[in-house]
Amino acid sequence: MASFSMTCNCGHSATVEAGNRDEAVALFKAGMTQSALDEHFRQYHQPTEQKPTLEQAHGSIEQMVAAA
Repeated sequence: MASFSMTCNCGHSATVEAGNRDEAVALFKAGMTQSALDEHFRQYHQPTEQKPTLEQAHGSIEQMVAAA
């Protein structure tokens, strides 16, 4: 297992343990439900920021995940 992380443009970061990057991406996507996305934006972003769709957020996860 290895550590993989991603950092949102708001500065919030998260780390998971996974066998490879693809598994890490799948774990992050599984955790990023619509309610999780809504909560993240409520806690870490300004109310004036445009919230991405869940599909857009999942696309960003694919780009942001890197070995920690």
